Amino acid sequence: MNKNFRNNLKRHLKLLGIKKKSNIVVYSNLSSFGIFSKKLPELVLNTLLNTIGNKGSLIMPTYSLGTPKKYIFDLNKIVDTANISMLSKIFFERKKIYRSLSPIHNHIGIGPNSKFLLKTNQKGSFGLNSDFYFMNKLNYKLILLGCTPLEGATYLHHLEVVAEVPYRKWIKIKKKIRKENKIKTIYVDYYARISKKKANYNEFFELIKNRKAKIKEAKLKLGSSLSINFKELHKYGLASLKENKFSFVKNRII
Repeated sequence: MNKNFRNNLKRHLKLLGIKKKSNIVVYSNLSSFGIFSKKLPELVLNTLLNTIGNKGSLIMPTYSLGTPKKYIFDLNKIVDTANISMLSKIFFERKKIYRSLSPIHNHIGIGPNSKFLLKTNQKGSFGLNSDFYFMNKLNYKLILLGCTPLEGATYLHHLEVVAEVPYRKWIKIKKKIRKENKIKTIYVDYYARISKKKANYNEFFELIKNRKAKIKEAKLKLGSSLSINFKELHKYGLASLKENKFSFVKNRII
C-alpha cells in the first residue's frame, strides 16, 4: 500500500471525527475502498489504533448470527460467516482484547473504556446492561466504515427494545456456551421481529440528517463512511419512534 493511500486513509478517519482518545465502535465493508489487497484490513486496523492512541478505545462486532442449532459459543473462537467483516477477523487475532459474553450479539474491544464488555448482560443482546446500553452511556461514536446504516446500525435494534415497538416481541432462544472446558445451556432473551416489514435504516439516517443530526460523512471510491455519536443517534432515534413506532421499517403505518 503506497504512502498516498495511507495519508488518504488518515484524512478519511479525520473527516469522521476520529482522533486521539476517541471511543469508537466500527462496522466495516472494506470493499467500498475499491482496493483489493490482503494488506488492507491490517493497514486499516493499525491506522485506527494509531489514530485513537493508547487512551482511546476500539470496539467491533463479532456476531454469532446464522449459526446451526449445534453451534457452541466459545469466547476464544469466532464463526467464519459473512456476518463478520475481515476487519473484525483481523482484530480478533490481536492479543489483550476484551470480549462480551452474549452468545448472539457479542463484541470485541481494546482500550481503557472497553473493559465494560466483560460485565454486560450475557442473556440479552439489547436493552438494560447490554453492550449497546454501555456504548451509549460511555459516549462512544458509531463508525460505519464503508458500510450503510442497514449493514451496521445495529444500535437501532436496541432502540426498538427501549421504545417497545409493536412489530417485535420477546422470545427466549436456547444457546450453548463453552466455559472452562464445560458446555452449558442458557436461554437468551431476544426481541424478535414478528412482522415481514423490512428495516429502512438507510432512509432513517437520511431523515435525521435532514433534521440536523450531527452525522459526518466521508466519501470512498465505491461508497462512503458515516459517523455519529451514540447519544445523538439515541436522541433522534427515540424521538422518531415516539412520533411513529414504525419509523424504522418500510411501508410505515401512520
